[in-house]
Amino acid sequence: MKKLVILSFLLFTGLAAFAQHGAGTKGKVLLIVSNPSVSKQTGWPIGVWAAEVTHPYWEFTEAGYTVEIASPDGGPVKFDAFSDPEDASRYSAFDLISLGFKKDPTKMALLENTLKLSTVNPDHYKAIFVCGGQGPMYTFVDNAELHKFFVDFYQTGKPVAAICHGTAILLKTKLPNGKYLVEGKRWTGFASSEEQYADNFVGMKIQPFRIEDEARKMPNSRFEVGAPFAPYAVQDGNLITGQQQNSGALAARLTLKALENGASRYPTYVLVHGAWADESAWGMVRNQLALKANVITINLKGHGIDLASPTSVTMSDYVRQVTEVINQQPGKVTLVGHSMAGMVISAVAEKNPAKIERLVYVAAYLPSNGEDLLTLSGTDTQSLVGGAMIFSEDKSAASIRKEVIVPAVCADCPDYMKEALVKYHKPEPTAPMSEKLALTKSGFGSVPKFYIATRNDQAVGYNLQQAMIRKNGSVKKVVELPTSHLPFVVQPAEFVKVLTELQ
Repeated sequence: MKKLVILSFLLFTGLAAFAQHGAGTKGKVLLIVSNPSVSKQTGWPIGVWAAEVTHPYWEFTEAGYTVEIASPDGGPVKFDAFSDPEDASRYSAFDLISLGFKKDPTKMALLENTLKLSTVNPDHYKAIFVCGGQGPMYTFVDNAELHKFFVDFYQTGKPVAAICHGTAILLKTKLPNGKYLVEGKRWTGFASSEEQYADNFVGMKIQPFRIEDEARKMPNSRFEVGAPFAPYAVQDGNLITGQQQNSGALAARLTLKALENGASRYPTYVLVHGAWADESAWGMVRNQLALKANVITINLKGHGIDLASPTSVTMSDYVRQVTEVINQQPGKVTLVGHSMAGMVISAVAEKNPAKIERLVYVAAYLPSNGEDLLTLSGTDTQSLVGGAMIFSEDKSAASIRKEVIVPAVCADCPDYMKEALVKYHKPEPTAPMSEKLALTKSGFGSVPKFYIATRNDQAVGYNLQQAMIRKNGSVKKVVELPTSHLPFVVQPAEFVKVLTELQ
């Protein structure tokens, strides 16, 4: 019973996100869908086309983004009948992605509880994606609030997308200068030939107007279409449009490519975990931090599921790993090190200071030239770790006595995290701990430094933290949190706020 309670809790906390290995770690994308309406042409109940939600949803989530869904009025939305893979018409029976989405109660809950657009903070999203269906021809085309939301987001330079009948908004959406947003731009939407096919299929005129016909009347129109009902999408700058329901995945892929190409608009944080830990240590803060940043976590050699023998791991290995990652980034990074990783990020800064915007030490060892971790830790009278270490026979690895792990590392953690800390505790390679670092003013000394101190720390004691800060003498700012050794677990929201406000 206890395990069931823990599992249930995990499903509703941030821990679930990193347990899924990559889910939502790149930030958020907002899908905008139509509220239910009734067609004045046919009398049918209308809404959003299933595939235009489910296929982009699949692409974005598979790529590591969290997807949220909004509508002008909020609340429940409905699939158009012909788009439902279980509809009696069998028109979309082939759509297994939509069928899988429909069979998952957690996914369908997103459609039952869409966000009200006016309550949405656009700053929390890296892209928006306007879905089509039959509803938008009535609910989007004259919706000034939606038009403004779309234009405002477009003007940030972040990717904006619209597909199928969702592109009806572009017939009337204007920039502050009075020009249509699409003036002079290549774009697409539901084609008149496709409208004719649909009308013929049901034996009546379905839509109150045709997007292509209206688009071609617009000044400097560059509206274009591909083959009927074939995937077709167009990108012009940060505007991405898709032709019809079969173009949703393609438009989503173009959006993902635009996000990749636009990564430099966001600051980049590289997070390095401490001893007896792995990259999952950052799971409680990674997704929140990714709302407005690029976030990369590193799993150091010999840690977590990495199978390298402790005997083969050196400080040089750690430095090489981190250096390779930061050199792959388009600009400078904020390099964050927790605990033992304070030694790692210091050594990285010595070798590659030009790629680092700032160093952030989180309850971390902050060395001076010629110091090593074991020597620093030996001066720590508040730590419970030193007297509880168990060494392997050849001294190549060390662990902490099981009963000391929680009191030393996270006495104020929730119970499920305490259990996880003990369960996943793994011997730590010792060679990096005893390696003395050569640090110079021109290398390590040239990079701005910040420190997040933990007042109730019994792994790297608060007194030692303060002593290292004073000895270094160049730390630009120190922020203190009233936590144990894992502030990003105990106070994740406050930690993200502190980290992102360091200047």
